[in-house]
Amino acid sequence: MSTGAGSSQAKGGSFVTDWKNEKEVDAYLGNLETEFGFQCYHEKLHDGCHRLANFYEQIRKDYPAAAKVLKSNCENNEYAESCFKLGTYHLVGRGEVEKSPQQAFRLFNRSCDMKFGSGCHNIGLMYQSGVAVEKKDFPKAAEFYKRGCELNNPDSCFRLGTLYLQGVEGIAKDFGKALEYSLKSCEQGHMLGCANVGHMYHTGDAGEKNAELATKYKTMAKEMQTEIKKVKKQIKFGE
Repeated sequence: MSTGAGSSQAKGGSFVTDWKNEKEVDAYLGNLETEFGFQCYHEKLHDGCHRLANFYEQIRKDYPAAAKVLKSNCENNEYAESCFKLGTYHLVGRGEVEKSPQQAFRLFNRSCDMKFGSGCHNIGLMYQSGVAVEKKDFPKAAEFYKRGCELNNPDSCFRLGTLYLQGVEGIAKDFGKALEYSLKSCEQGHMLGCANVGHMYHTGDAGEKNAELATKYKTMAKEMQTEIKKVKKQIKFGE
């Protein structure tokens, strides 16, 4: 039942926000901010605080407010994901926080210690690229990629597999480990991990040539690539 142009519509006893009505949208967002604030400050829900920070970042575009909530949630509540995201702020100097790769490193490491896989992965990237550390250190990168992989971070599994596949300073080629970690990343939906597995079965680096398995994993990679392209088109269409 319509209640007039630019107003909410009742469906099943509830009201649906009319996204073309600026006042209704503002009211909805205000209620959302109040809800997340209540979860954070009154119910003391650490994930509620993180949702509040995400709200400030993604909806309000108020990065200083987001950074303040992230800092509190990391330091006072030891919420791993907030520590990680605050690290990304320090990496680029977002939200009026100091641009400091060293502080970002500490926060990523802290989140990694709290079993947040993306934190371990970013520490691995920093060791591999030589950011916030004295020099590039591939064995240390591998150590953190392994921790990330064990926490089911597919990017870490892929990176670790690639280090063993290519062989780098301090890490000898090991096709067995390359296959193990590439396969694990593939099983978690990593397109390039599947491509690496297919390539290894094609060349025999996996231990023996296997055309059937090579085709299987190359096909999986192509299907993932197709899905990624579809999602990108949908996002572009919705902009």
